[in-house]
Amino acid sequence: MNIAATGTEPASWYRKPYVGLLAMATVIIGIAMGHAILVSMRLLLGAEDHHFIASEVIVSLLMGCGGMYMVWLGRNKGEGLGTWLGFIAGTLIWIGFFELSWKAFAIGLNPQPVTYDGIPVLNAELQVIQASSVAFFMMMAFLTINKETRCNMMVWIRRKLGLDPGKAITNRERNFAAVTASESYMTTWACYIITIMIVDPRIVGNPMGMAAQLPYLAIFAWGLYMVYRITKQREMAPALRYAIGAGNVNWIWIEAGSRAKLYEEIWIKPLKYPVSLSILFVLLVIALIIMLQNKGVSRGVPAAA
Repeated sequence: MNIAATGTEPASWYRKPYVGLLAMATVIIGIAMGHAILVSMRLLLGAEDHHFIASEVIVSLLMGCGGMYMVWLGRNKGEGLGTWLGFIAGTLIWIGFFELSWKAFAIGLNPQPVTYDGIPVLNAELQVIQASSVAFFMMMAFLTINKETRCNMMVWIRRKLGLDPGKAITNRERNFAAVTASESYMTTWACYIITIMIVDPRIVGNPMGMAAQLPYLAIFAWGLYMVYRITKQREMAPALRYAIGAGNVNWIWIEAGSRAKLYEEIWIKPLKYPVSLSILFVLLVIALIIMLQNKGVSRGVPAAA
């Protein structure tokens, strides 16, 4: 199916700023659907928060393995298809492997909820994710000083710190499926850690106090800047990779709005909002089909990670 307009000029959605905005919308809807899939799976299988059942483990492992297979399948498919496969794979790997492991350790370690004024703030799973912070940041540090790493954020950090890791050894095409999948789950992991830290009453005191809300203003400004930056993208694949980071950063304040009771998190209530989530799923499929075409004109815009 050729969605692009005929002739030399691509259809409007393959031009800036629509390329970036479409990528951004794809990632935001993808994050919402990831939550909905996880919650739906546990509800339909009858999986409880504090217990495992065999079907939950099997389905989770199948999703994670499916994501790994997509990364393997996309290892030599080029930038467009590789990025597309990696985006879907990263979501499956997070839902299948990461969420399963967080729950397993939460059940095994069974930490007491962190509360403020008697109100639970951090459950066992969130505390397990918080405990992974050092491992995550050490991994990020070594990726940042790796001269083969081309992530925009890590390149920016190196530039600001005056770090020169040397010239990349090879110019051969990267495994875009693996790059995109790892960026997807690493960014999700990072944003979980950030969100947990800025609501932890042991760190910020009253989670709803003014001091605790200031980081959200910085994140909001950061997110808007990333949206502005993504409107400069001219190609689907780099735009989608950039949108993974931009979407997850903006998701932090989207969830903050739901916690402030400005709107409901329909993505964690799939049985209550089946029509709305079905519409979102259809929109996600349409967006992914458009992005798979990977049409557009490259004119020197820096690629994302």
